[in-house]
Amino acid sequence: MDLSDAGFSRWDRELAAGRTIAGPIRDFPESERALLAQQRIRSLVAVPIEAHGALWGLLGFDDCVSEQVWPEPVVEGLRVAARVLGAAYERLAHRLHRDRQLQEELSLLNGVREVIFRTNAVGQWTYLNPAWREMSGWGVEESLGRTAAEFMDSDAGDDTAALLARLVSGELDGMRWEARLRLASGGARWCLLNARRVRGPDDGTFEVVGTIIDLDEVKRDQIALIAAKREAETADRAKSEFLSTMSHELRTPLNAVIGLSESLLEDGADGDSERLRKYLEIIHRSGRQLLSQINDVLDLARIEAGQIRLISAPIDLGAVGSVSAEAHQRVARARGITLSSRRVDRTLRVAADERLLRQALGNLLSNAIKFTPEGGTVAVEVDECPGGMARVTVRDSGIGIPPEKVGLLFRPFLQLDSSLTRKFGGTGLGLSLVDRIVRMHGGRVEVKSEVGRGSAFSVILPRIEEHRPAAGFSP
Repeated sequence: MDLSDAGFSRWDRELAAGRTIAGPIRDFPESERALLAQQRIRSLVAVPIEAHGALWGLLGFDDCVSEQVWPEPVVEGLRVAARVLGAAYERLAHRLHRDRQLQEELSLLNGVREVIFRTNAVGQWTYLNPAWREMSGWGVEESLGRTAAEFMDSDAGDDTAALLARLVSGELDGMRWEARLRLASGGARWCLLNARRVRGPDDGTFEVVGTIIDLDEVKRDQIALIAAKREAETADRAKSEFLSTMSHELRTPLNAVIGLSESLLEDGADGDSERLRKYLEIIHRSGRQLLSQINDVLDLARIEAGQIRLISAPIDLGAVGSVSAEAHQRVARARGITLSSRRVDRTLRVAADERLLRQALGNLLSNAIKFTPEGGTVAVEVDECPGGMARVTVRDSGIGIPPEKVGLLFRPFLQLDSSLTRKFGGTGLGLSLVDRIVRMHGGRVEVKSEVGRGSAFSVILPRIEEHRPAAGFSP
């Protein structure tokens, strides 16, 4: 209550100054006597209760029977009791304030998404906030007492135990590092640990406190960005290498055509007929080589731009395989390679653009012959596949492909080994074109290869039944 508003401003001044109010009320000011008389008080004694250096309340006796002068022992007893009450209130207020602060701090610790931790001198968790369960899936109680390093993925090169030991020893005052946190559900996620060394509360030893921040999404984006950058750089190098190779592949036959044509123009009709025939064969072969290379580039560009529409019709896959093999017999014989074809007894029909399908098989056969040494074999095999599919396989006994490079075969402008291109010739677009053509037909290309023992490229297409009309395809 406000003593001044109640007419007891004198009490307010006296008690605040630490003095006692005592005696019969007939000696009190008129403004005080009226209220006290209503309570039938005839004499009283009141001493101040102080808390935190200020007047908090009062303690006293009211005598409603007699008027008396209060003896000093009574007044002193009240003063002692008042001091005890003031000290008790201070302790209670301090405890309440501390509890409120602790509650606020606990609410803050429980509300943040980052893990807040403390470890002892040997790296064992001594405190973890509830965010630990949310981030890792591990319970707080089951984790306390276990070392922090147990929860980190050692396969990722994590050295959490060593870093914590350096912090505790005083070699480092603070540290931040990335690690992979093992999850209770399996797997791991990237996180950032911030830690510093502090003195423990009890025996003077040091401990480590810090935070764990979830970096998984950021780290995955970073890894993806780095991978994309590397892929872009690889693609850029591949295109540069492709342009260099393409320049060489075009210049070589062009130089032959131009040089031999100039020679024929100089000799005119007086030239030797055998020499003339030989020159014309070279010009013809170089021209066809140029046409094939330019067609590959243009066809790939048209497919990438979506400018090629399939003219689809039912065709016999076995017949296409046999015709493609026959068309490459002369080249195979010239290189000392045995080229054969085999097909199942029944007709295997697929809905396809025959021109494009022959082009794809032709590219596979050209590669097989190119990379098969003299005396080797190349075979075209046509058979059935499970799931209503038909398959044509071009198998060779050539140099083979390393397993780690098989996945790069069908990427345009990317050559497995530029030295092979220089040795055997070619632009490196053939397989990429094969893959695009086959996928346009709703099929796929499978590869099996072993270094030094040859390769098998299989084109697998949806088979159609005899009585069903062919379905049209478009890219």
